[in-house]
Amino acid sequence: MQLRDIHYAVTVAHELSFSKAAQKLFISQPALSQCIRKLEQELETPLFIRENNAVRLTSAGELFVKDGSEIIRMSARLKQGIAHIANTREEKLRIGISPFYSKHYLPRIIPAFNRLYPSVSLDISEMHSAILEQLIMEDKVDFCMIPLPLDHKDIDYQPIYQEQILFAMPKNHVLYGRLTPALSSGMPFIDLKLVKHEPFVFLKPEQKFTSMGMRLCHEAGFTPNIIFETMNWDTVDALVANGMGMGFVPEILVGTSSQSEKPAYCRIMAENTTRSYVVAYKKGRELSAAANNFIYVAKNSFHNNEAE
Repeated sequence: MQLRDIHYAVTVAHELSFSKAAQKLFISQPALSQCIRKLEQELETPLFIRENNAVRLTSAGELFVKDGSEIIRMSARLKQGIAHIANTREEKLRIGISPFYSKHYLPRIIPAFNRLYPSVSLDISEMHSAILEQLIMEDKVDFCMIPLPLDHKDIDYQPIYQEQILFAMPKNHVLYGRLTPALSSGMPFIDLKLVKHEPFVFLKPEQKFTSMGMRLCHEAGFTPNIIFETMNWDTVDALVANGMGMGFVPEILVGTSSQSEKPAYCRIMAENTTRSYVVAYKKGRELSAAANNFIYVAKNSFHNNEAE
């Protein structure tokens, strides 16, 4: 017995006519009659009494139609429930990102994405980089937006943005007044050898960038005198602006908030002063259409910003 057989029998019972039921089911009357006969043979009892052009239910037929109708309703509810779950999964993205990048990068991406894909909801998890990689490995996010390098070898990624690292110092520092601005950006270049005796504000050792900042200082021939460590680049930026020391910051901080509250920014005279910002996901994971659309919008958002 198949669900189709139950549906056929219930339709005949409702129409009380094989010909009308056949029309409603879009099959021929002989095919419908044959299906009902096979069903009755399987049940070893008649479901219908056929009298000339009239049809009525037997006692077994009444029970069959009553319970069969409930089975059809349950089947429909089951299909609707599964479809709802499938659609919800397709239309919900779980994204991991650090609090800093959530603040400064997502406002560039989410408005454009929502305009194009308003039915897709976003579940944002704000964690630091080491935890984000763990979320990827535990399948708790669809992907993370995170800077390289990655610690886990079982994570794939797609680059979306090349991030420029700048050097920040207090605006009233005597050294800043001696630097010559670059013609293209108005931002001066600095040789880090000039600041080897200055105090530094750094990210904490567990932060991904710390090793890059230490490398830049070591390549300039010194170990930085770190007087304060923080988990957030916004804090580095604010402390430098208030004369607490010098530090490294991403270029995205230029132009945020009031310029009177900002430090002075310099480009660094050194190699490898950029790092890749990527969308990272578990190796072997097939990204959904919604995820690929988000990545496409993210890449375009950064590309358009660079063009400006």
